[in-house]
Amino acid sequence: MMSVLVVVMTACVIDRVMLFGSIRQQDAQKEFFAGMTVAERQREESGQNAMLESVRAYTETQGQQDEPDKYAVFDTMSADWGGENDGFVYHAIPEEFEDTGGYFPEKMQCYTYILCKQYGVDYSIVVALIERESGYVFDKVGDDGNSIGYMQIYESAHTDRMERLNCTNIKNPYQNVMVGIDFLAELIEKYGTVQDALAAYNYGERGAREHLWNKGIYVYSYNEGIMNRARELEEEWNIERTD
Repeated sequence: MMSVLVVVMTACVIDRVMLFGSIRQQDAQKEFFAGMTVAERQREESGQNAMLESVRAYTETQGQQDEPDKYAVFDTMSADWGGENDGFVYHAIPEEFEDTGGYFPEKMQCYTYILCKQYGVDYSIVVALIERESGYVFDKVGDDGNSIGYMQIYESAHTDRMERLNCTNIKNPYQNVMVGIDFLAELIEKYGTVQDALAAYNYGERGAREHLWNKGIYVYSYNEGIMNRARELEEEWNIERTD
């Protein structure tokens, strides 16, 4: 009986010690938060909070200013087009592409239009191809880093072409479309139709022959999609086809 009483008394002592410890812990927490509240009020009254917010805002702004402006590359080409841009119609890219980083400024469009006229390639086809290949993202990198820019050019496949055109940087949007349009014009002249030229552009000439033409496939989702989109663009721009 005595041992039972001892156990009960011991348990009571332990409970009271734990309760006391819990109360002290709660009191300590209350003191801590009270201290935090006082410190916050003092900072507010002294203007320190406003100053801290100002410093944070300045730091964030400086960080943004220190980042290079990737769109500055579009200012590297003169806009002295002369009368060569007669018939040019500005194309407002669809919102879905703007939302995913698409950017095709009027200056770039005008340059592309003039190149198309010089090469005898339909501007609508090139815009539709750019839309399909890169979604108007001028610095897009695809195919494990091999295809670059608006027209997704494989630099390793066009080193001679780049040298002939005096293009040194395929990441530059102006040089990118020059190489792409030069290549597309060459394919159209070689194969006789935009349809087959687009297939060769997409698969590569050898790939198009092996995977498409040898199997009797001449129209498929890629070239059909681009040609249909080109017709839609011409309707939007009120352009009549000459072919």
